[in-house]
Amino acid sequence: MAFMLKIQWNIKSGREAEFKQNQEKLCAVMLEHPGVICYHVDYPSPGVSQWTEIYATDGAFAAHLANEEGKGPLGSLVESCDAIRCQCWGNPNAESKEALAGFGATYERTGKNAFALNPHADKHSIV
Repeated sequence: MAFMLKIQWNIKSGREAEFKQNQEKLCAVMLEHPGVICYHVDYPSPGVSQWTEIYATDGAFAAHLANEEGKGPLGSLVESCDAIRCQCWGNPNAESKEALAGFGATYERTGKNAFALNPHADKHSIV
C-alpha cells in the first residue's frame, strides 16, 4: 500500500551546508528507485528542512532505506539535527513501521478514499 511521509528536520547550528550536501546525495539515491513516487525538500526557514516522500509500496521504502549509497548520508543527516519530526499518512506494514519508529513517526488519520496511488505510477516496483 502507498504511504506518504512528511518529515521536519531541525538542523543544528552551523551544520546547514553539511545537511544540504547529504540531502542532495539522498535525492540521487531516490532516483534509483522507481517506487519512490515523490521526494520533495524545502528549507522554509534557517535551520529547518521539510520533506515530503511518497512510496508506492513497503518494498520500495525498504529498498530505499537498504541502499548502501544512502546509508551514510542518512546517518549524517540524523547526526546533524537537534530534532526530527515524522508524520505518516497511509498504512505501512510492520517492517516499515519499525524503520519509521527510529524517526519517532506518528500516524495521521486519512479520510476514506482520500489517499490513493496514481494509477499510472509504477505500483508494482519493488525498488
